[in-house]
Amino acid sequence: MDFARAIEPMSPETFFAEFFEKKHLVIRREDRGYYSGLLSLNDIDDVLTRQILPMDDLNMVNNGKAIPTEEYTVQAGHVDPVRVAQHFSEGATVILPGLQRRIPQLAAFCRSLETVFSCDLQTNIYLTPDNAQGFKPHYDSHDVIVLQAHGTKTWRIYESTLDLPLRTQAFSPDGFVAGKLIDEFVLRAGDMAYVPRGVVHDAIATDEVSLHVTTGLLATRWVDLMMDAIADLAHKDLALRHAVTPGIANDDARRDDLRRTFRDLLMHAAASIDPDATLDAFAAEFRRRRVPLVPGQFLQRLDLDAIEPGTEVARRPDLIYALSTRDGEDGEEVVLSVYDTEIIFPAIAEATLRDALERPAFVVGELGGEIDEPGQAVLARRLVREGVLARIAARDGNTGR
Repeated sequence: MDFARAIEPMSPETFFAEFFEKKHLVIRREDRGYYSGLLSLNDIDDVLTRQILPMDDLNMVNNGKAIPTEEYTVQAGHVDPVRVAQHFSEGATVILPGLQRRIPQLAAFCRSLETVFSCDLQTNIYLTPDNAQGFKPHYDSHDVIVLQAHGTKTWRIYESTLDLPLRTQAFSPDGFVAGKLIDEFVLRAGDMAYVPRGVVHDAIATDEVSLHVTTGLLATRWVDLMMDAIADLAHKDLALRHAVTPGIANDDARRDDLRRTFRDLLMHAAASIDPDATLDAFAAEFRRRRVPLVPGQFLQRLDLDAIEPGTEVARRPDLIYALSTRDGEDGEEVVLSVYDTEIIFPAIAEATLRDALERPAFVVGELGGEIDEPGQAVLARRLVREGVLARIAARDGNTGR
């Protein structure tokens, strides 16, 4: 399950052109098992009853009110599945944040979304009893993608007064009154919804247990990049490090001079900041935060010598990388930036390396560029060792495929 399949039959191009950060989306299907390979009731039961969960890995709410953790945990600080089941039977919703750390198929789905959106993600799994409600009308400060895995849930969308809130504009229930109801729909197993940040909504289970995956897109806003860029510039530019004019708070402050200085500094910053440097730094930092998900890597390392001309290898799914060139001690070199590392190759390998990374899979010895067949085997072994490629041998689940 990846992003493109999650929103079928809509295309990603249509999604970004017509819905992303603009309006909510509902996709209905007649395939109740469409998301069953991603998450099922059995998966939830296994996590709750076969694993020892720390208290931070589970929350419970009932009709908008949080249930104290001591009511469903043991003294050692772990979740008590018997008491969780009891509260569930009394109408409480079970919330499992970050479950992608425990279920591989959820981890793979999140990794595919990272590749599309270039942002961090958070998942919340909601298991709601029939005819129960977890939260009252509210909005989120991040976009959400909702996949209904089991049962049904009625969603309501209300008029919103705050478009695309920042994280500092998070929802507060104090004195909040939802606006006019503008849409109501039922998500059935196999359906999905997208709700932009700031859109007020709530949801209630119908006459059957509901299980859905909510993935939050923790996008970086333009204002975040701009603030980082100005802060970086201030480390090098004395003009931005001067104190604000003394006496600014006094009634007789020379506001015309202050206003002029403020505008001059903004124009100076805009002229001095290199957009490419800021964007490159953001992209590099995002790559550095990505923990490699490389199933079968230990077995791959044990089988490196078997990689030779004629061996089929595949690029690891949802790889995010950057290729660049620079002057090294022995001349120009090619740098592959991936995960939190840099892999260095001689400049002659650039065309072959680029060909290897652009193909989902290939046979060693059949790549383009200037590297011969034995050299391609050396290159492939290096990329397998670094978790970039995986050898396709016996399709028994041990190759990382």
